[in-house]
Amino acid sequence: MKFYIEVTLIQNADIAHYFLWEKVFQQIHLGLVEMQDSKGNVQIGISFPEYDAEEYRLGNKLRLFAEDEATLKQFDVQKWLNRLFDYVHITRIRPVPDRELTYSCYKREQVKEAKERLARRKAKRAGISIDEALRLLENYKDEKVKTPFVNIKSQSSQHRFRLFILKQDRDKLLNQGFSSYGLSNISTVPEF
Repeated sequence: MKFYIEVTLIQNADIAHYFLWEKVFQQIHLGLVEMQDSKGNVQIGISFPEYDAEEYRLGNKLRLFAEDEATLKQFDVQKWLNRLFDYVHITRIRPVPDRELTYSCYKREQVKEAKERLARRKAKRAGISIDEALRLLENYKDEKVKTPFVNIKSQSSQHRFRLFILKQDRDKLLNQGFSSYGLSNISTVPEF
């Protein structure tokens, strides 16, 4: 990853921080969907330079990384965020600093579903009552996730969900492609 663009969310008293993150990230995701290859991989990865796991915050910055300038130009972040220009600052394409860097993997953290939702699904699939399904799941423990997240609305189902993003430090740069969220369980991005 040799080039990047930085998007900074501008604090605004009229718009909640999480709401703005939702709008920005939704647009970035839609743009990355259009960049997918035949295997569903994207050659743009993201990072959150102000990520704070202890405070469960993504911060105010998002970086988009690619191997070359042409990939970032093709993505055209200006086009995807044009409705949000009053709320974001977008840098030009820049080279990653030529110095000793650290690397991180930003990946989606999947969470177990809530017991009530699992019970509704089990009841529907098994043709039993919700009370019966809840009884069958009485030993199930809800998992609490303490990871920064962004709210997303699925374009296909129209359901809203939390996309939990886990940051893990890594020893080296590795690029095997990213998801349409710019995340990966394997690929890394530079930190600086």
